[in-house]
Amino acid sequence: MKYSLVINNISEIFTGIKGREVLSGGNLVIAADCDGKICFAGTQDEFLEHESEDPALCSKKIVDAGNRVIYPGFVDSHTHLVFAATREDEFALKAGGATYEEISASGGGILNSAEKTKRASLEMIVEQSSKRLEQVIAYGVTTIEIKSGYALDTTGEIKLLKAAEILKKKYPVEIVPTFLGAHAYPEKFKKDHEGYIDIIISEMIPEIKSQNLAEFVDVFCEDGYFSLKETEKILSAAKSHGFGLKLHADEFNSLGGTELAAEMGAVSVDHLEEITEKGMEKLAMSGTVAGVLPITSIFSRLPFAPAKEMMEKGVTVALATDFNPGSSMCGFLPLAASIGATQLKLSVEDALMGITINGAISLNRGDRKGSIEPGKDADLLIMDASSWIYPVYHFGHNHVLKVFVKGQELDIEKREGLII
Repeated sequence: MKYSLVINNISEIFTGIKGREVLSGGNLVIAADCDGKICFAGTQDEFLEHESEDPALCSKKIVDAGNRVIYPGFVDSHTHLVFAATREDEFALKAGGATYEEISASGGGILNSAEKTKRASLEMIVEQSSKRLEQVIAYGVTTIEIKSGYALDTTGEIKLLKAAEILKKKYPVEIVPTFLGAHAYPEKFKKDHEGYIDIIISEMIPEIKSQNLAEFVDVFCEDGYFSLKETEKILSAAKSHGFGLKLHADEFNSLGGTELAAEMGAVSVDHLEEITEKGMEKLAMSGTVAGVLPITSIFSRLPFAPAKEMMEKGVTVALATDFNPGSSMCGFLPLAASIGATQLKLSVEDALMGITINGAISLNRGDRKGSIEPGKDADLLIMDASSWIYPVYHFGHNHVLKVFVKGQELDIEKREGLII
């Protein structure tokens, strides 16, 4: 058989390709080869020009889209999906008016999760995280970044990254692990920053590299967390060990983290609610992707990052969930696109690019994920809509009907094993 998959009777295709984002006109076809790569996307007539045989005779699987729209698989480029327990008690405090900083100062926040992680077994973390991952796959996410950062000691951080590694082997989706030991200072290092940074640099980073548990290293550069100088020191060590770089920056205050990310060649810098004009210009020149997290802004009552202004300056903008137990307990990535269109004032095209190709670029996977074009992985979604705009317009509702990863359909109903 020439093809592993042919999807026909497609109403529209959102391609994720800049300048030709949408294929329309009805009766569209997508074909994937036996390696799970896209080899055709276009009209039925164009397909038959290249293929004289009936698709049913040269494909292992034919799927009738039922005059529905196809998207690329979604890319969630910023999550903290592996953690030991939820923090709904803090959510109630926030609802009562407590700020992020106030909760953190009273022993809540990241330190709360760190204590729960230390008490949890690897098996427990994997069990809880599996349920979350299955849920987001059902929402159409086929590529996902997962950070550590909820342990703040060597044993615990490795435990979290091993949980991500187990998920990577257990599920067919693309999982990108990131080490975020520099998420906060443990209580005993509150007045000894150098002591904790030394553990990160001399112990955690080399051990994580030796076990090949992470692709990127991230740092939370913010007042009360890691200073600009401390961030640079950690990232320099990470870079010397061959890790890609990411940053949390400009969430509450602008310390220069965005500029540092651009100067050091970070693949992305995320949050950016307080980004400066200089920071935007640096990102545009460097190619570092701006990771915007609009669900976090709503959940934590923060301003929105100026996504449209960044795009107008030539910055590549990805939209992600920031799925985590403290400031964004939500893995529904399509909601980020809808908020992008309604609150960030992005076009629908740009909002969808934010959760597809731009997310892939921010994970160094723009060459094989995030868009529907020949040579890319056949990560595809059939949406229960005939219009490519409708799933963004009808927000807060999951429109995903079928999910394919590398041309294989996933069982998003039963979820066990996922591949049909």
